[in-house]
Amino acid sequence: MADLPEPTPIPACFRDAVRRLLRGIRTPAPAGCGELDAMLQSAEEHGIEPLLYRALDVAAWPAPVVARWRHAALRAAALEPFRLRDLQELLAAFDAAGIDALVLKGSALAYSLYPEPQLRPRGDTDLLIRRDDRARVDALLRERGFRARTTSGDELAMRQCTYTHVDGAGAEHAYDVHWDIANTPVFADALRFEELRARAIPLPQIAPYARGLSTVDALLYACIHRVAHHHDSDRIIWLVDIALLRERMSDDERTRFWQLAAERELVAVCRRSLAAAAEWLGDDPTSNDDGAAAVLTPAQLARDEPSARYLDRDVRRGSLLAAELRALPDWRARATRLAHLAFPPRTFMREQFGARTPLPLLYAWRALRGVGRLFARAATRRA
Repeated sequence: MADLPEPTPIPACFRDAVRRLLRGIRTPAPAGCGELDAMLQSAEEHGIEPLLYRALDVAAWPAPVVARWRHAALRAAALEPFRLRDLQELLAAFDAAGIDALVLKGSALAYSLYPEPQLRPRGDTDLLIRRDDRARVDALLRERGFRARTTSGDELAMRQCTYTHVDGAGAEHAYDVHWDIANTPVFADALRFEELRARAIPLPQIAPYARGLSTVDALLYACIHRVAHHHDSDRIIWLVDIALLRERMSDDERTRFWQLAAERELVAVCRRSLAAAAEWLGDDPTSNDDGAAAVLTPAQLARDEPSARYLDRDVRRGSLLAAELRALPDWRARATRLAHLAFPPRTFMREQFGARTPLPLLYAWRALRGVGRLFARAATRRA
């Protein structure tokens, strides 16, 4: 998974209006706010254009905003039937082959949390499978005309594979097939397939055989994803997911959520994620009451958790690599990880850097670039 640059911040003069629109409250454009281009760019990068347009008072907003957000909303609505049909056909093929797959993230939440699925934009569909089913899934997808994107082959660092195909109508579809919930070993075993499958819930809006994560698991996974893969990103659509999941929970589910977060040493990650979500969708954005203190002991709240390292937005890639190596089970796994990092397969090198340059030069260039990247921030700022 390529790191997404941090989204452009919502301009300060638009923030209150965006908060209200996200909650479905019709509100006029703020007077005297001239950062229109920045607002348009930011809304797109945060993935919230359809949500904002849903509550927009079109007579009270500038025409360029109305036109841009209307276009995004109509495009999302037009694409959704194609995306759904393709997912239904793929899940039916999995079901016929006896392959269990859980629908994750945006696609699952679009049909279980949001009033209309097109309000939850997403660039791909995420599926979680058993590790032992990887070869069967790969064969099934290739038989159906999917192409797998070339990876480095490092299974200790890349625990997913992206498959793409173009349907009969010319629409391109991408599926991220995961066999662990995160690429980094610091988070990869926080939630296992078998336990998630045992607690999974039906997604009848997608298909009779579609299943997704329980509300508790989905919230924990949403908190993990924005930190483990995106270094505490404040991308608003992910925060909307978190806020909606938390709103749906019963008191018993909230208790179980915090117990599970403490058991898996994810309390700091979850508290940060819930606080970020409350900033945009909470009744009181300044409130720090996330419910954790009512469930957990002071020792659990203060525990030094390895996962909390990912909350530092200025952390260097070298520091995270060291944390990932420590999380691997033994020195053999660590040596394998470093070997794959230094010498990925030829096919990967050719695809990444070009076919004409001699391979020794490509590996030397990768090594030099890699040393420099060790001192770079893990979170990528947008230029």
